[in-house]
Amino acid sequence: MFATIKNKIDQKMPELSAKMKELGDKIVPPGQAGTKEERPDLLPLRALQQVPPMHSDGLPEKRLLVVLQPPEELPEAPAPAGAYSPVVVVGNMVYVSGIGPLAPEATSHVAKIGSTEDKEKGIIGTADGKSAARACALTMMAVLRAQLGSLNHIKRLVNAKGFVNCTLDYTEQPEVMNGFSEMMIEVFGERGKGSRSAVGVGSLPRGWAVEVEAVFELHDQL
Repeated sequence: MFATIKNKIDQKMPELSAKMKELGDKIVPPGQAGTKEERPDLLPLRALQQVPPMHSDGLPEKRLLVVLQPPEELPEAPAPAGAYSPVVVVGNMVYVSGIGPLAPEATSHVAKIGSTEDKEKGIIGTADGKSAARACALTMMAVLRAQLGSLNHIKRLVNAKGFVNCTLDYTEQPEVMNGFSEMMIEVFGERGKGSRSAVGVGSLPRGWAVEVEAVFELHDQL
């Protein structure tokens, strides 16, 4: 009896399979299974959602060894100067508090930036201001290493806010902030190029020329 039933089922299976395939092709045409046609208006957004490739010369820690040439080096990670955390991690996002230019020393970049350089009055030019912003990047990497254990955990820079201690007539804050951005790109490649602001202010803590706060994204698998 069971053999008879099995034979009948075996005879019907090719016909049933063909009908099921025909029905499936009507629901999802061949070649479109699992795919969805992209809306043209979303293409610019999709491009922005793509994560840039890693630096072609290696991981951030390796790149740091190449970028830092004596006498340049990472300073000691500073202790918080108040009731706050230097780094807060929420999910995959890393929020870094404002960091000053403490490389090579804490007092190396205590100045105001102006259109007309006058070092006797404590006013430096854009080039020295850019060096101060680079020192902020070095100090921030020291803080990140101390807090996270390794720069290799960082996937990308998301955003940086630069505060430039400058005279009222000074307008080259973006050029100053390039010192920070270029250092990040040297270490992280295109992943070090995040969104950014550069704002002129009347004064900064400890008399720093520049202060930078930033947001980073961590790798998914750690």
